[in-house]
Amino acid sequence: FDNVAKDYQEMETGSTPVRRYVEAHTALKLAYPLEGKSVLDVACSDGFFSRLLKRGGARAVTGIDLSPQMIGLALAAEQVEQLGIEYRVGNILGDVEPGQYDLVYSSFVLSYAKDPEELVAMCRALYRQLKPGGLFISMNDNPDMLKDSVEGFRKYGKTKQIKPDLVDGATITVTWEAHDGAGQIKPFSFDCRYYTGKTLVCAMEQVGFTDIQIHQAEVSPEGLEEFGAAFWELLSLIHISAPTRLLSISYAVFFLKTPPLTTTLPHN
Repeated sequence: FDNVAKDYQEMETGSTPVRRYVEAHTALKLAYPLEGKSVLDVACSDGFFSRLLKRGGARAVTGIDLSPQMIGLALAAEQVEQLGIEYRVGNILGDVEPGQYDLVYSSFVLSYAKDPEELVAMCRALYRQLKPGGLFISMNDNPDMLKDSVEGFRKYGKTKQIKPDLVDGATITVTWEAHDGAGQIKPFSFDCRYYTGKTLVCAMEQVGFTDIQIHQAEVSPEGLEEFGAAFWELLSLIHISAPTRLLSISYAVFFLKTPPLTTTLPHN
């Protein structure tokens, strides 16, 4: 991600409709309540979700990322808005002391496992960061996403395309389309990997997570008010009382979470 840090610096991905009104809204809803909690944001990138969680009431937030350039962007944002977030370069597989956090948040990090074995290793490392009774929330690509979510999806600010098929390890090409500093919409792309829901859940269960729940993302009331329900139709909306739920976001999020644990965390 050092290679795309410049694009993140120049473009306002946080202002895109999918991030502002879907991903951020759903993350905060599932993390609530945050008051008094210590949070680890894994693969924090430019710190967007670290800041979101701290503003949402978390007592302490630490952001960790492999990319020095991304951490540099996060630190620059901290200088502008001093929230007291700690950022550092590091690898979740070995650079974080276990058992320190009430909540571990992960934005698409599991999509970067090179194979199912590394996926299990990532889940084990994430599990070990939690205190007994901790909560893990992971935002990932929807296992039911379309192979091609490009045409018609650009208005949301993010498109995705899978090759060759919806099988474990398939390549997902993600393209952000966001405003730059001059107000022009520009794209930038990077690749990650697709995993089926069954593979993700099995990896979680294998390392000790319990009562795993998969949540579809939701459009915030503000997103419905600003754009109207018709704007979100490509994301397979159904209308229920409140809020509107996304049944099958082809490029967005589902969450895995575990309730308070009744046993101590394993040491292996």
